[in-house]
Amino acid sequence: LSFQAGAGELVVLLGPSGSGKTTLLSCLGGILTPTSGSIRLGELDITSLKGAALDGYRRAHVGFVFQAFNLIPSLTAVENVAMPLLVRRTSVADARREAQWFLERVGLGQRLTHRPSQLSGGERQRLSIARALLKDPPILILDEATSALDALTEAKVQTALNEVMRGRTTFVIAHRLATVRNATRILVFDRGRIVESGSFDALVAKCGVFAKLAEAQFL
Repeated sequence: LSFQAGAGELVVLLGPSGSGKTTLLSCLGGILTPTSGSIRLGELDITSLKGAALDGYRRAHVGFVFQAFNLIPSLTAVENVAMPLLVRRTSVADARREAQWFLERVGLGQRLTHRPSQLSGGERQRLSIARALLKDPPILILDEATSALDALTEAKVQTALNEVMRGRTTFVIAHRLATVRNATRILVFDRGRIVESGSFDALVAKCGVFAKLAEAQFL
């Protein structure tokens, strides 16, 4: 597959389970390395990075919110969220203050001292979202980022996500009509390939794979 994404674009990935969406996002984020081809950020070939250089790319450029999120159980909610700032050697007091602000934005202001094991699945997912937002990355990768949330909480968190996505290149695996409609570009996957690409209106008018997905899921 081959495609380009410009700075500040919102790119939505759609397709059946197993079609390659999460694999692509893992490659973009430097978690998986493709066996051939290249992934470029400007002039930088991400697939050529190894070790510390690859870690540096992930820390500096990419914010992740995956369905399976990695939190440290021995730390509190604030400490988990503050980690990106502490890696950048921000003072502990400043990191804690910013982490608290982001946790309150996603509705966890009353659970600041709780450890991840004391939080529900939806609360842990919000904690992961807050950490990604605090990292302030130029590239944001969201794999069904609000899948564990109830409708009311999802609306609140989505508002925070919409704010932080502005001006960033964002890749989203999404099943919400509002997110799909707002996409700069939609990539439709099937068996590891992009079978359609375009805006919501253009793909609906095409009456192809996306139009059938949209009718079944959204319309």
